[in-house]
Amino acid sequence: MTNPQFPCRVCGQKAHGNHFGVFSCRACAAFFRRTATSKWVHKKCRNGYKEKTCICKACRLKRCLEAGMRTEKFQYNRDAILHAETSITPSISYFVGRPEFLLFCDPETPTYSRFNTKMIIDVSHLISEASRLLDIGNSTPYMAENQLKKLTLGFDQIKLDTENVKFYGKIGQTEFMDIIEYYFVKVSKWIMNFDEFQKLGKTVQIKILQAIWHVWSKIHKCSSTAMYRKSHQGARKMHKIIRNTVMDREKAKMDLSWMSDYPEEYVIRYMFSHNCQDFEIMEAIENLDPTDVELTFMFAQLCFEYAGKRFQGEILKITDGFQQILTNDLHEYYVTDQRRPRYFGRLNEIMKVNNLAQRSIWKSRSNSELGRVFDVVRIGYSHPEMFVDSGFY
Repeated sequence: MTNPQFPCRVCGQKAHGNHFGVFSCRACAAFFRRTATSKWVHKKCRNGYKEKTCICKACRLKRCLEAGMRTEKFQYNRDAILHAETSITPSISYFVGRPEFLLFCDPETPTYSRFNTKMIIDVSHLISEASRLLDIGNSTPYMAENQLKKLTLGFDQIKLDTENVKFYGKIGQTEFMDIIEYYFVKVSKWIMNFDEFQKLGKTVQIKILQAIWHVWSKIHKCSSTAMYRKSHQGARKMHKIIRNTVMDREKAKMDLSWMSDYPEEYVIRYMFSHNCQDFEIMEAIENLDPTDVELTFMFAQLCFEYAGKRFQGEILKITDGFQQILTNDLHEYYVTDQRRPRYFGRLNEIMKVNNLAQRSIWKSRSNSELGRVFDVVRIGYSHPEMFVDSGFY
């Protein structure tokens, strides 16, 4: 491992080997190990010392960083003084890629200061757009007998066109942002068809929207996929509808390098762990084969149930009232339109699907918490409350 022909990239002395990704001497490597996460990262040189061999800690650390030294490039079992047959059992820090004393730190507190910084995604324009839509109201107001049927008419405008579907070639940062924007705006337009929601104050409206958009998107993906499978004989299990486009997990190219430093296959596995029960939800919807009114009730009930449980208090009272209105409308639909006074069994099947979706959302919290401990996803948001329980938080 010794490379006497190479000088140390930091001080110019004879290099010992590759330390932290840079050919350097033992002294500079030991210095970087001690100071990489210390206060000297933020200090400035006080004496303007500019010689190659520098006694100023701030300048020396700066030279290490400029040379390319990084803590994540630490090499295990590489020291030349170890015999080939020597074997050291790897510790947890070896697999995680973080020193042991940092393994269980608060993930909200910056650890490496200048390393592993999060990419902040600004979604304030989506909040502004939702606020604008709420101000101007629905551009094409629907007339219907009750609230549930008005929501159904609004839902008809965003149903999957099964005859004209496209396939994702790749999914990267651009597609990721497009999916978020698509669902948030669609939910904002859809819920404006609910008169009781329009009576709320703007602050409460935005708060509910921020909470339910990803819940709505989850059931939309599952129901659209079930519809796609029903109308396409060649549909495969790995096919899933996202933003009215088919994603084939085996063929679509996933670019996740922008959101994580972990190997891509691990990040993909982590991302899909939040949707592991979606296949059960899709199958349940296929078997149920709901009408448009029933499907709309499923969407609304699931969203309002989630928002009420999440916020409690006044919002829980509001969403409980919403659900009561929609339940009465569904009763009228069954009795008057369907002429089915005994619909308890049908309603029970609908609630089974929604309960399965609710459990899926709550269970994903443990995966998200584990992901935050190990910094799997290094992205943040201007409005983090909008992504709680979404799988991207």
